[in-house]
Amino acid sequence: MKKQELKKYSKIATIIASIIGLCVFVSLYLILPIPRGSKVNSDYYTYYKNIRGIYYISVEHSLNLINHGSWGYLKDVDESTFTILDNHWAKDATHVWFGDKLIANVDIKTFHINASGVAVDKDNVYIVDYLSSGSCSPYITPSHSGIDVETAEYFVYRLGSRQDEWMRDKDYVYHYDKRTDVDRNSFRIIGEDWFIDKNYVYLTVYNYKTKAWDLCRVDSLQHPIEPGYCYFRNGRNVIYGTSVIVRDIDIQRFEEIGVGKYLVNDMLFLNGEPFLKDSLDVKNATFYFYGRIATDKHHVFFDRKQLDDINAATFRQISDEVFEDRNYIYTIKENAWKEEYPFDRKRKE
Repeated sequence: MKKQELKKYSKIATIIASIIGLCVFVSLYLILPIPRGSKVNSDYYTYYKNIRGIYYISVEHSLNLINHGSWGYLKDVDESTFTILDNHWAKDATHVWFGDKLIANVDIKTFHINASGVAVDKDNVYIVDYLSSGSCSPYITPSHSGIDVETAEYFVYRLGSRQDEWMRDKDYVYHYDKRTDVDRNSFRIIGEDWFIDKNYVYLTVYNYKTKAWDLCRVDSLQHPIEPGYCYFRNGRNVIYGTSVIVRDIDIQRFEEIGVGKYLVNDMLFLNGEPFLKDSLDVKNATFYFYGRIATDKHHVFFDRKQLDDINAATFRQISDEVFEDRNYIYTIKENAWKEEYPFDRKRKE
């Protein structure tokens, strides 16, 4: 009797699980545009065709839409003349789309994507504008800065990714469709966030009043140069953000030792300000744990806090997260980033 009941309940459970699985599958089928047809063009991953029509999907794998991305069906498509121009632009005989959004007032016949990736027609350069839309969704608009149609090009790449806010033509450089006064021929990105031309060092800074990014001229260009994170060596000067924090010295050492923390010769800076200036022998100091632990022959510091219980003269690292002095073994705590004291301490046997 018990075996029959067990089989009965097992069968019911199987049926319920099957129904749940079917519901999930149907939900995904209806909500997500899982490609069940084929790519319109095998060279591009964004435009697909199925029995409902042609749709655009911004991610290469549709299940990624659960976390990010967008999709949508294109309206009034003439499939016989539909052409994909790149992963985000397409057109037919009478329409132009950016993703799945129709772009109005475009000269269809001359609209194309040039060799640099810029969208143009015979009269306009089209800007992908995230700022005017007030959201993460881009807004497409013709340039209002007089960018030359024939020579417009993207030219700035950060970590291998094209930065569409930057454009240039034969005469000028443009930032978010605003003409700049930089030297067109020599202007370039250096490092991740810094820019130079033959005359100056620049940095882009967000303007909270205008809610736009401004290109700031920081210092006259010197040599040698070395870009860092927030810091920039400019000849005999050192820049932090938009300020020159060190001027006219012979720089022998320019080294990042932690987040926001740099060594310049025998000076230590944190977020552009002198750090442990009168407490640490910076010239002979050793740094551990992403620069948060600093030691000399007399002191051990964790950030700004002096760790008086540690014998600095004998303190040394014995493995990645383990240290010792003459009496104790010190192990970096699991949550040391949030702690005022970074170690678990154990007396030597």
